[in-house]
Amino acid sequence: MAKSEIPPNPPGEKKLVNGIPDRKFPFHLYNPAVVKCEEIEVFDGRWVYVACSESPGKCPHCLNHAFHAGCLVVSIGGALSTSSSTDHNPPRSSIGVFFGRENKRNLAVELDGDKHTIQTAELKACLEALTRTFVMHTKWQIDPPTTYEPCYPLHTVVFKSDSEYVVKGVTEWLPKWKENQWKKSSGQPVANVELWRVIDAVLKQLEYDVNVQFWLVSREMNLIASSMAKRVIGEL
Repeated sequence: MAKSEIPPNPPGEKKLVNGIPDRKFPFHLYNPAVVKCEEIEVFDGRWVYVACSESPGKCPHCLNHAFHAGCLVVSIGGALSTSSSTDHNPPRSSIGVFFGRENKRNLAVELDGDKHTIQTAELKACLEALTRTFVMHTKWQIDPPTTYEPCYPLHTVVFKSDSEYVVKGVTEWLPKWKENQWKKSSGQPVANVELWRVIDAVLKQLEYDVNVQFWLVSREMNLIASSMAKRVIGEL
């Protein structure tokens, strides 16, 4: 197992920009000649870890890069089905949240409600992932694991998504919306503001102890979470 203890400044160390947490995952710190983009995620047991940005190369035994034990990657995805939607058969949407192989915190579920768009599905996937991470972290603070848990204590969580709407919303737009009384620069109200408000509230709670970052990837790099969501509504 290629494991690394958390050094003083692991990838994703919490930074403030104008007093606001910098939530962008700094993938630019990785040398692509050594750690390819798809190798930043290290699958080990029930969790997906963040590879060390200073890894000299893969371990010849496990074929993984060294990783930071308290730094996790959680993949999120949403799906929308409109192919057979009618007045009596409305669109369906679903979410997928992936913590790791056979992890009990994984989730793939169809969404209830009347409003079904890909944007709301992606936001609800984000909210579910944040909430599950916060509950896990809070539980560990109150009742630490009695058996070895490699990702305890939790230091950093990188939420991976192929949704520009979600990632840019959290990392760029959200602070501006709040300063502008939840309105866009055009003066128009922010769409899905109720979901954004809850996401903002959970983020603040989780960021009290944990470094939270978001990583925008291609669809090809988010196939697990998106496939989980699509399979629920028969889109795969």
